[in-house]
Amino acid sequence: AYMIVYQKWESWKESEKTIAAIIAINTVVFAAWQIPILRPFMRRYFVHDPLSGRSITLLTSCFSHQEFWHFGLNMMALWSFGGLVHDYLGREQFLAFYLTTGMAASAVSHVFGLSMRRVRPVLPSLGASGAIYGCLSATAMLYPDASVYVVFLPFLPIKIGYALPALMGLDLAGILLRWRTFDHFAHLTGAMMGLGYIKYGPTNIW
Repeated sequence: AYMIVYQKWESWKESEKTIAAIIAINTVVFAAWQIPILRPFMRRYFVHDPLSGRSITLLTSCFSHQEFWHFGLNMMALWSFGGLVHDYLGREQFLAFYLTTGMAASAVSHVFGLSMRRVRPVLPSLGASGAIYGCLSATAMLYPDASVYVVFLPFLPIKIGYALPALMGLDLAGILLRWRTFDHFAHLTGAMMGLGYIKYGPTNIW
C-alpha cells in the first residue's frame, strides 16, 4: 500500500504536489477544530481578531476553517485554480504569491474592520478565501475563456472572465449593504492582489 501511494505521489506534477500539501495543512487545522479540548487554542491562534493585538493570526487564519462547507468549497476551488497559477509562476513564486495574498487580505480586513467599528461590530475572521480569490482572479487574467461551474448550477458553465466580475460585484454589494456572512473586504483584496500580481509581479517583483 505504501508503494502504491508513493508511486501515485511521484506521478503527480509539481503543482499538484504543492497544492496537495497546502490542502493537507488546511485539513490538519480543520481536524483540530473538531477536537473540543483544542478549541480555545484554535480560537486564540487560528482566528484573526483585530482587537486581540496578535499579528501571527494574519497568517495562521489563512489555513483555518471551522465549518466543513467553508473548508470544502475553498479546498475544491484551490485544487481547481491553484495548479494553473502554480504552473505559470513556478513553485517558489506561487507560494510567495499565495501567502502574500492571504495575509494582505487579512490585513485589509483588519484595517477596515477597525475603521468601521463605530457603525458595525468588529468580527474575527478565518479562512483561505482571500488567497483563493487571488488564485481565481489570477486564473481569470491568464485564461479568461476557461469555463467554471457554480456550485448550485453545476450544469451551467460560465467563462471565468465573466464569473470573476460578478463575484467581485457581489462582494462590493456586501460591503455597501453591510452583509456579515462573509469577509467581503478579504475577498476583494485577494481578487485585486491576483489581478495586480499577474499583470506586474512576474516582471517587476520576482
